[in-house]
Amino acid sequence: MYVIDLTHYLDSKGAIAPNRGPARKMADFLTAVVAHASDFDRSDDAPGPVCFKCRKRDQRVVETGITEDDVVVWRCPACGTEGQISNWQGTFWDLSQGTPPS
Repeated sequence: MYVIDLTHYLDSKGAIAPNRGPARKMADFLTAVVAHASDFDRSDDAPGPVCFKCRKRDQRVVETGITEDDVVVWRCPACGTEGQISNWQGTFWDLSQGTPPS
């Protein structure tokens, strides 16, 4: 299980800090999970983010949710990789207050 503090992937302005490589790939995945899990206005059939680790071509979108203690959780049903993300509230990807205006 991956236990992630989202702020470890962000710079002082709240943007994704890593510019490239595996850390950037992970940061992109984690922020997509946070956006998906915290978007309470999305339709129930909106697909989750694609698993960053899964090598399987089919069914590699992750399931997301938020626990009672405000931890974002995710799991890939295809490969079994799972994790939890803390300190996501108030980031650019926190959509719990609605999507930001364009």
